[in-house]
Amino acid sequence: MSNFLKEFTFEKPPENITYFDKEPLKLTNEFVFFHNKNKFRKDITRLQYLFKSYTRAPLSAAGIRDSYLKQEISEKYLIVLFTTSDIVKKTDDIIKNYSDLELGSGYFHIEATSNYLLLLTKDMDGLRSGINMMEEILKEILEDYFNQQKFDEYIKIRPFKLKNC
Repeated sequence: MSNFLKEFTFEKPPENITYFDKEPLKLTNEFVFFHNKNKFRKDITRLQYLFKSYTRAPLSAAGIRDSYLKQEISEKYLIVLFTTSDIVKKTDDIIKNYSDLELGSGYFHIEATSNYLLLLTKDMDGLRSGINMMEEILKEILEDYFNQQKFDEYIKIRPFKLKNC
């Protein structure tokens, strides 16, 4: 397995972060920032343009189709799912794994697997704080990738689980 960032350095460390030694998330040009509410679509723009600042091409953002996400789940959570259009079709199944997650006001959960990077929260305070943390993580990953200059390899994200309360 090639080199990729093993741990993140945070300006303000999260309450809890766990890293996993599993297959990393390999970013391709098929990745999109999916969201379940138009009211925070503009908040994702920073993440899109972060990629543009490194790759010269912003990544797309799109809403999660109603057919991919049950209404009761969409009403319960604010979701940003960074993945491909094939994986987003399984959003209901993905979010079911987090149904017992307790998130209070301003809290958020971020998780990276080999298929997606997920931000899950219940309110706009948690969403904005979570997007700030995602931006910090993605910026560090992009800087590491471009410093290594191994452009024939994928940008990779080590699987992790982060909760900030």
